[in-house]
Amino acid sequence: MMGLVRGWWHKLRAVDASDRRAAAMAILSGSVLVVLIVVWLALSTRTALLNQQLDELDAKHARLTDEINQTWMEIGEITSPRMMEDRARRLGFKPAERIEYLVALEVTPVAAATRATGE
Repeated sequence: MMGLVRGWWHKLRAVDASDRRAAAMAILSGSVLVVLIVVWLALSTRTALLNQQLDELDAKHARLTDEINQTWMEIGEITSPRMMEDRARRLGFKPAERIEYLVALEVTPVAAATRATGE
């Protein structure tokens, strides 16, 4: 193995400097190209995984929206005036025979102070 490396080293020293520069640029360019391909593949893979997660989240969002809409529909049915009246009658409630209203008098601070002191 060492003999092979020494042989390449001697051949490399025997080559002209411009040829060495050209070989170095070719190796450097190839290395940069390989790195760019690896980065591109990594980004493509990550994008595909994120797209899959987004699709799953969209499906979950649609399912949850359907469940929420179903729940609101059930709440609307349960709290409808007809259903509430039926439940109230089953619980023993009945419509009021006579309705009395409470009227709140407006009390100003001056009137309250006058009443408190008895003047």
